Amino acid sequence: MPSAIPTFVPLNVAVIGGGLGGCSAAIALRRQGHKVTIYERRDFAGEVGASISCAANGGQWLHEWGVDVPSGKPVDLKKLIMRDWRTGDVMSVYDLGEYKKTWGYEYYMFHRQEMHTMLFTCATQQEGEGEPVKFVPFHKCAEVDYDAGVITFENGNKVTADLIIGADGVSSKVRASLGIVPDLKPADLTCYRCNIEVDRLRELGLEDYSVTSAIDYWGGQDKGDGIHKYFKLVLAPCSDGKLLSFYNFFPAGLSDHHTEGFVVKEATQDELCEPFKDTLDPKVLALLQNSIDRMPWRLWIHQPYPYWVKGKAVILGDAAHPMLPNQSQGACQAIEDAAALGIIFSKDYNFTTNVEAGCKLYEEIRKPRATKVQAASIRATDDINERIGFSSLPEAEARAAFKQGKLTVEEMNRYQMKEHVAELAPTFASFGAKI
Repeated sequence: MPSAIPTFVPLNVAVIGGGLGGCSAAIALRRQGHKVTIYERRDFAGEVGASISCAANGGQWLHEWGVDVPSGKPVDLKKLIMRDWRTGDVMSVYDLGEYKKTWGYEYYMFHRQEMHTMLFTCATQQEGEGEPVKFVPFHKCAEVDYDAGVITFENGNKVTADLIIGADGVSSKVRASLGIVPDLKPADLTCYRCNIEVDRLRELGLEDYSVTSAIDYWGGQDKGDGIHKYFKLVLAPCSDGKLLSFYNFFPAGLSDHHTEGFVVKEATQDELCEPFKDTLDPKVLALLQNSIDRMPWRLWIHQPYPYWVKGKAVILGDAAHPMLPNQSQGACQAIEDAAALGIIFSKDYNFTTNVEAGCKLYEEIRKPRATKVQAASIRATDDINERIGFSSLPEAEARAAFKQGKLTVEEMNRYQMKEHVAELAPTFASFGAKI
């Protein structure tokens, strides 16, 4: 383990975007003694969310940072269940009962809003190590001068920072300022998200899937029964088990979704149910017919970006590696991005006196791993057996699968980031850092 470096200098850090990745980065850097400000284009009011996974490779950092995880009301997942599209009959079960014992941390399922509130509170509250993060709403980034460390906002304000973190999502202005032009195309499937309150479904006498604390999957496979593999429904409990959240996938040609990302206008119940009404398990269709928060989500495939860093600016999360949701790793990979920045700009190294070198190391640590998850998420669109969990294998087979490029839960959860940073950090001494 590296020894403390006396030349550590607290940085003035500007985080552009206050979502899950931005708040995670703010916490990680606050904990290392930096002064952090989050600039957000709005104030979060009126957001509607759905469930979001946080496996052990993300949860470990929440615990290390001292996040009050119970305040986020997660469900501790116990199973992954594969069901027949038409009947709902159980086809296979992947047991998570020994998950914490095996990997050290729970497999959490949060509601996005509650996870965000949990992270935002941890970042900005007085309690906890480090200076509370400052939050500045209604500041939409216009451009970034990554050499000078200057951010210009659309309202005309300008700020200077020692380190700029672009956590501003799939349409990132920071990414554009770094000269990155996305190579992207629409995915062949699209999605509706929706929720139903457990009390409401019980009142209606509908099937209660919350009792198993599981992620349930319907479809996603070509079985020769006339149901395309892009018809796939993913259901998970969240919000202390009081809410069931659905991701309802279907072929993109059956929708008029065009704009990438989440759409603000709510869909009607008829629009939501139309792609599924003649074939889907009736017990689940009844839940969709009584759902709330019905939002379209148009999916796009981004090819890996050539770089993530220029000068004093980096990108993370969806700004750096937007990925399809088929591996349930989007939030975890953003959390890992944040963790890497916290480690690199800690007192264990002197990258605070050479920010550009630290940014280069961040890219070297994070880009290959996140890119692999990104690619695996695309593959799992066409082959659900590529999904982490269903791809879990005995030890010898897992090593073979790793060599073949297949993503496994073993690879995700056994990764040691601190050791990885310690291994590579000396290489970046040539950029001016004295390790």
